[in-house]
Amino acid sequence: MAVEFQFKSKSSRKGKKTAFKNYKQILNAELQANYPSDAVLFHTICAPPSLKPPMKVSDLSGIPTAYTDPSTRLHYSTSEEFSTVCTLPPEVIHGYLVLRGVCSP
Repeated sequence: MAVEFQFKSKSSRKGKKTAFKNYKQILNAELQANYPSDAVLFHTICAPPSLKPPMKVSDLSGIPTAYTDPSTRLHYSTSEEFSTVCTLPPEVIHGYLVLRGVCSP
């Protein structure tokens, strides 16, 4: 005896429309429900911080890396990038660190 699944049956889809909620309906449903104060809802902008550590990316090429120059604190991924990092002037190094958000402008 063959088992017929509902998602394979053409008669189960017949006449049923997928119901989508608009933004006002979603907000109204969230306001009426009793969620905890720290719950992340559809309309909250401030989500809690991620538990995963941020991925290190090379400051010069954007390639994921595990290497950091201790004197300049710039991330690099290859030996060619390291030689470039060592020859950069301090103003450019400071610019890269500001872009990454490590220090203030």
